[in-house]
This record gives sequence, C-alpha cells and structure tokens, in this order.
Amino acid sequence: MDVFPAPAAGAPVHVFLHGGYWRGRDKSDYSYVADALVPLGLTTVVMNYDLCPAVELPAIVRQVRDGLQWIHAHARDWGGDPAAITASGHSAGAHLIAAALPSAGDAPAAWAPRAAVLVSGIYELEPVLSVSVNQEIRLRAEQVDELSPMRHPPTPAVPLVLVAGGAEPSSWVKQSHDFAKICTAGGGSAIYVEMPGAHHYSIMNALEHAHAPLARLIAAYAQAYT
Repeated sequence: MDVFPAPAAGAPVHVFLHGGYWRGRDKSDYSYVADALVPLGLTTVVMNYDLCPAVELPAIVRQVRDGLQWIHAHARDWGGDPAAITASGHSAGAHLIAAALPSAGDAPAAWAPRAAVLVSGIYELEPVLSVSVNQEIRLRAEQVDELSPMRHPPTPAVPLVLVAGGAEPSSWVKQSHDFAKICTAGGGSAIYVEMPGAHHYSIMNALEHAHAPLARLIAAYAQAYT
C-alpha cells in the first residue's frame, strides 16, 4: 500500500481500492486519489491486492480484510486516527470492500471502516460466470454465494454510499441500486447516488481533485463519522 499522510496529526484515514475486474491495474495508477483527498485533510492509503489468475477471488477478499486490519493497527504510525477510518473502491474494488466487511450478524469489528463509498461495484457475482474474462478470474459456481455481498449484506454498523454513473449499462446501475435497497432493508444505512452522464470509467474523474464531487462526498462522510 502507498500512504499519503495528511498534514495534521490525528487525521482521519481513507483507504481506496482500485478496480480492474480483479485481474488488472495497480495502486500506482490511482495515486491521484491522494491529490484529491489529502488537501481535504484525509490521510490516504491506496491499497493493492494480488490479481487473478495468480490467485482466486476468495484469497483476494481475505487480503483486503487483512489489509484493513493492518491499517487499523498501524494508523497512528502515520499520524492517522484508527477510530476514523473510511474506505472507498471502484468497480472490483467496491466489490472487495463490500465482501471484506463483516456480515450482518457478525460480532463488531474495531478494524471495520466507519463508512464506505462504493463506486460502480459488482455485488451479485453470478453474471461473472458467463463473461469471457472469467477464463482469467476463474470464479466457480460454488464460490458465487460466498462472494456475493448482495446475498450477504455487510454489517449495518458501516453506513454505505452506493454510487453509479447514469451512462453506465442498466445492469451495472441496477446492481448498485438494488444493493442499497437490500442493505437498507437489513437495517443498515445505505443510500444510492447516481452521477448523470458518467460511465464506468469517466466516473473516476469525479475523484481527481479536491473540488470534484466524489472527493467531496468521501470527505463529508469521513468528517461525519470521526
């Protein structure tokens, strides 16, 4: 992981997880997220994970959970506040955060982010079985239930914002909308936010600088849950 400390001691910590269909991209591609969030007072951590097909999805989810636990344990090393950690992710990164969070009914976890902003995520994995890139992802039918946050909503203790672009395919938009409804029905706090005109890739333009909409949304949640 790359850590970009905020100037102030005891700053809130924000963890970002990249997308790439679990098989591509790298944390170095997303260092610009820190350009947006550090000026807003957030120590920013851009975290990596091993990629398919070198590993399978269950291993990646465990890595993300381990990473969140490690960040909670070491936040003070960078002047961050371990009680004020939030997270966000794009596409596969959004899925991984949702899947790594404790499920509803699990015991409270001190390491869990105080809130999460999930952008253009995949929360029901059954459709992945039929896409061509599954030759690399190697998702198996018997893994779908365990790895689908739609079927195992995260703990209501972590408020969620589900963000999708208005120009994304309707199936992607529906995943975010439906996941917000399921989380709310389970007693959690989850809202759906649609960004007009944004598609699956351009939506990340809204996290390029401190005045961008996603940056402000993340900062607002970080401040609300410190």
